[in-house]
Amino acid sequence: MATLVDTGVIVIVEDPFIRRYLRSILTRAGLRTMEAEECAAVDLVRSGEVRVAVLITNDPRAFREFAADCALIYTSSSPESTMVEGFERCRILQKPFHADELLKALREVGVIP
Repeated sequence: MATLVDTGVIVIVEDPFIRRYLRSILTRAGLRTMEAEECAAVDLVRSGEVRVAVLITNDPRAFREFAADCALIYTSSSPESTMVEGFERCRILQKPFHADELLKALREVGVIP
């Protein structure tokens, strides 16, 4: 079972069906998750109420102000590399993807060992 490197939570900002799919994968792996709409996720990160280990989103533009501080996984069926410019710890997952690819991306951004 994987564990988060820090005590943070994985914030999933995606379409409802994809959010449920991602949450299912991550919960089975023993990881803490939180689902949020884009505006709520921005407010959450900005407030510092919760330590965010990684953002998983299909639209990273809303999170550019956190590019130096948050790891990001960008999910898209037609990913554009320009969408993640400036993010220091980032991976792109092209939809559809397998659960193993998601966990590998989390390892690559340093969220799980």
